[in-house]
Amino acid sequence: MIRSFVKPSPPQTLKDLPASTPDDIRQLARLAGLNLPPPIMDELCKSYPAFEAMVRRLPRARPRFDDPAHHLVAPSRHDSPRGS
Repeated sequence: MIRSFVKPSPPQTLKDLPASTPDDIRQLARLAGLNLPPPIMDELCKSYPAFEAMVRRLPRARPRFDDPAHHLVAPSRHDSPRGS
């Protein structure tokens, strides 16, 4: 068992930020190069708040070693049999 005196901080999220306004969403779409007809833009403005809420609940500032790449142990070339 590993003991640590470091207490984990609560996960940092963006959920406390104010929601984007329809004008913000239109500006984001323009910056992304989207040239949508008005009915589709209205649909995007209606659906974006749900997407934004999901993304903002994702934890930020994760520890470096949470990345799976830091746990991968790739076999060396000499360890794998090649149809001998």
